[in-house]
Amino acid sequence: MRTSCPSTLATVLVCASAGLAPSRAQTPELRGVWIARDGLSSRQKIIDTLDQLAAAKLNLVCVNVWSRGFTIHPSDVLFAACGQRQDPSYVGRDPLQEMIVEAHRRGLEVEAWFEYGFMLGWSGWFGGTNGVGPVLSANPSWIALDANGQSAVSDGGGGFFTWGAHENPAVRRFLLELCVEVAERYDVDGIQLDRVRYPSTSFGYDAATRAAYQAATGQQPPTNANQSSWKRWRADRLNQFHREVYDEVKLRRSTLRVTDAPTVMPGAYDNFLQDWPQWVSSGSLDLVYPQVYRTTLSSYLTTLDQQLSYVSTPLRSKVAPGIRAITGTATNDVLGMVAANRTRHLPGHVFWYAEGLYDDLPALQAQLFQNPAALPQRAAGWRPAPIQAEESDPTTLRSPAFALQTSAAASAGTFALASPSAAPSEATTFTLVAPEAGLYRVQIHVPNEPSLSTGAPHEIEHAGGVLRVLVDQRNTALAGWRELGTFWIDPALGPCLVRVGAVTLNQVSADAACLLRSRFASGAIQRSGSGTNGSNGVAALSLSGVSAPGGSLRVQLNRLPPFAPSFYVIGFAPSFLPLFGGALLVQPDLSIGTAANIFGSTELALPIPFQFGLSGLPIYVQGLALDAGAVGGAVLTPAATTTLP
Repeated sequence: MRTSCPSTLATVLVCASAGLAPSRAQTPELRGVWIARDGLSSRQKIIDTLDQLAAAKLNLVCVNVWSRGFTIHPSDVLFAACGQRQDPSYVGRDPLQEMIVEAHRRGLEVEAWFEYGFMLGWSGWFGGTNGVGPVLSANPSWIALDANGQSAVSDGGGGFFTWGAHENPAVRRFLLELCVEVAERYDVDGIQLDRVRYPSTSFGYDAATRAAYQAATGQQPPTNANQSSWKRWRADRLNQFHREVYDEVKLRRSTLRVTDAPTVMPGAYDNFLQDWPQWVSSGSLDLVYPQVYRTTLSSYLTTLDQQLSYVSTPLRSKVAPGIRAITGTATNDVLGMVAANRTRHLPGHVFWYAEGLYDDLPALQAQLFQNPAALPQRAAGWRPAPIQAEESDPTTLRSPAFALQTSAAASAGTFALASPSAAPSEATTFTLVAPEAGLYRVQIHVPNEPSLSTGAPHEIEHAGGVLRVLVDQRNTALAGWRELGTFWIDPALGPCLVRVGAVTLNQVSADAACLLRSRFASGAIQRSGSGTNGSNGVAALSLSGVSAPGGSLRVQLNRLPPFAPSFYVIGFAPSFLPLFGGALLVQPDLSIGTAANIFGSTELALPIPFQFGLSGLPIYVQGLALDAGAVGGAVLTPAATTTLP
């Protein structure tokens, strides 16, 4: 616990001039905090952290997704580079997805923070026999070297870091693809870069950087690592990398905020070749969070004004300083730093870091963050509150077999429980009405009850059809809010219905369901026609996911006979061909054969490549399955269609 020192005169003057009335917090203001690895140790730790931050009316969390040579989330890019998919300490979990789910429920935005940047390995964390980590062990030609041919950079504790060569095209592509992968797969609000710099000016003497410099200048790098043109060239190449990341991320999702957390000038450039003022002036980022980490208000003011001198007045709206809020910085000084940013009309602040901020939160909330604030460059309500239905709501339809139970682990204190004797036809159906047509993430709440079913049937009825999934309710490690998928919901076509069915000889819970607004760009998805009747009921189809270049569609055929030979019919134009007592509504361009599982369903992932020229492309999907009990020996599902934006 950090103790607050008496208010200094500077603190009083800064706070007074800031105008700390509640109305100040009504204007947009970034109130961010970095969450490091110690904030990701469990789902419950994430929940506890976010509860405190949301209560104090912060609005942004910057989550460490890339550190110690690993991603915290499963990554195909990492796997392609080294054969490992994520940090070993998180295998079996996806802390990034957990953070997104819990943060967005509380109205907090999420930036994926790539903390290690070009620093690709640490000897203290699965460093391997050579200590450089898995990525560089698999790709030794990627290793950055200094003028003496050395690669190790001391960590100050007896270990060392190893950096990737900044001019190696494979290294640059690897880091770029890590960022793009998150932008395409996760509903984050921003991509935050870090360590887009050199470990020191003495680096840049690996073969790739030497070759790049010679190709550009016709000369070998000078032996003097601080020769001015050699420094300028390396800094400019980092500037170019930052621009490339910015452009590639924005191509995928223009609404994503691209930020960076550089060290402070002039040392940023003099010592690390990091020319972040150029990133601001060239438009290579949306906001910058310079690490103005000072322990006293007076030293903070000096350093802050020094940083602002590097940025023209109109562009200072992009500067949200990083504030040191850990042991050694008194709470009154933290308050004064926030107030100083306000008097300079800066867009906000980011605190380093969550585990050090807790004892400052009461004072921040009472004196400076009395009211919620929208983030700058973002419309209010970007992450609205979830649309939620409880099992006891009047709009929820509950079969008699689902009896109310009291539990502290339930969403609102109670949940419905179907006994093992309940018939499979018994169900609880949640009704979720979206305020507008768009893409939504559907979630259900599972109480922490170890006696529940490992395969509770859930049906989600949405604009693109009906999806059936089995949810493991017994695994208490997965208790809480669980995501079932991303769906296009159109209130003009009806509400989203989430049906939880009973399972013979098992207990099934029905606790709560909700819609969370997704901010992926997507074309509308809509079903058409109707399925034909077969031996397992009326055949059904679901088309869900993100309908956009770089997105992925999820196609499911269900209510088919178990193990039935089945076909996905995919095309780019509609049709109407009477067939099997129904109609084929898709002009086939592609047919994919498969077979239903024991539950009578089958799924197909349909990734959409990111390339130009796909905008406006319509996609039609329908399913067909052999069924001896159907007219003509086969069933047809409804069709569904979408048009790429």
